[in-house]
Amino acid sequence: MNTTSLRLAALLALLALPATAFARDLDCRYAADRKASIDTAGAERIEILARAGDLVVRPANGPALAAGGRACASSQAYLDQTQLHVRRQGDVVQVHVQVPDEMKGIGLLYASLDLTVSVPGELPVEVTDSSGDMTLESVRVVKVLDSSGDITARALKGDVEIEDSSGDIRIEDAAGMVRVTDSSGDVVIRGAGGVHIPLDSSGDIVVERVSSDVRVDRDSSGDIRISGVDGNVEVLADGSGEVRVTSVKGTVRLP
Repeated sequence: MNTTSLRLAALLALLALPATAFARDLDCRYAADRKASIDTAGAERIEILARAGDLVVRPANGPALAAGGRACASSQAYLDQTQLHVRRQGDVVQVHVQVPDEMKGIGLLYASLDLTVSVPGELPVEVTDSSGDMTLESVRVVKVLDSSGDITARALKGDVEIEDSSGDIRIEDAAGMVRVTDSSGDVVIRGAGGVHIPLDSSGDIVVERVSSDVRVDRDSSGDIRISGVDGNVEVLADGSGEVRVTSVKGTVRLP
């Protein structure tokens, strides 16, 4: 390949990257810290709307919720519009990331906020995220709606339901039932009270160390490996890929 071809290939590769990847490579043309906190006494639920950027949810040391991160944008105007809001609506505490609704101009345009939220461990948390990786550590996350980016969860304290469009999902040592609906990307669950996968479109499924039942309703493509299950295993429909089930104390039902 000649020099011109190499340069063209490099340019095409850069153009294929999402705006957030460009933003990180540029180390943010405009950046500012955002932070907020609120007392959660008497609250019954926490809702996090994260938008673009990486998200970390971890335990707080006390009853207060603390949120903060670095806003990144391609212009001062977009940076000013990228804000963090924390508020109370009755018995619900809401964490909301605001980014520009529409970005117009010439050249590369981006706005994001990498966010860390510390929440009291006993409060249930619902997360909605549009893009960026997500890390959940030792908290009571009950529901996750995610469009793109990898999800890593460790030591979740109760039942959790995850709906994901793209990106890998990795869950370790969840205390309760794990329910995952996934469009693309691998699903790896190592340690859970139970597992239910209503639908997995593409990517491998690995499930290990489950104290009750494992059920996969429908898998379109990718291998399935299940082992170390104290209850029953059901795989109701599988399109393509190998299915391997070992070390199950209960019954096994395969398509």
